[in-house]
Amino acid sequence: MINPELRDGRPDGFRRRTICNFKPNWKICLCVCFVIIFAACIIMIVKWKMDKRVACSGDWLAVREKCFYFSDDTRNWTASKIFCSLQKSELAQIDTQKDMEFLKRYAGTDMHWIGLSRKQGDSWKWTNGTTFNDWFEIIGNGSFAFLSADGVHSSRGFIDIKWICSKPQYSS
Repeated sequence: MINPELRDGRPDGFRRRTICNFKPNWKICLCVCFVIIFAACIIMIVKWKMDKRVACSGDWLAVREKCFYFSDDTRNWTASKIFCSLQKSELAQIDTQKDMEFLKRYAGTDMHWIGLSRKQGDSWKWTNGTTFNDWFEIIGNGSFAFLSADGVHSSRGFIDIKWICSKPQYSS
């Protein structure tokens, strides 16, 4: 015989036993849903912004936080500067000894224009307008700088040699 207190109208005649009598609080559920949706939105925005960043591509080489382009063609300093500008970059700016070592090693025995120039009697300036802080020596009395295997030299800028462009590794 079935005990009447165990009946709850189910066909088998027995009552369901609940382990936990959890009654969800709608305010807590709403807050949890809001936090989940907010976190998902933040993740999507960050991913979207990361996808919009353009890393070095094609013939550009990524080194630390910069992209470098080494030309195979030859031009004078001004034409090389224009080429880099059209690539949304500048003739290479060498900020660290590590960059210098990499550029010299990769350039090999070829000479390459870099982004230093000066007017007669003025200080050397990078193509972005910042003054060169003399952390490396520039050999010669010319107005335009180029990199070779044995260091940085200067020229009047009229000779046609290769060049190096640089730009930040990630840009929008």
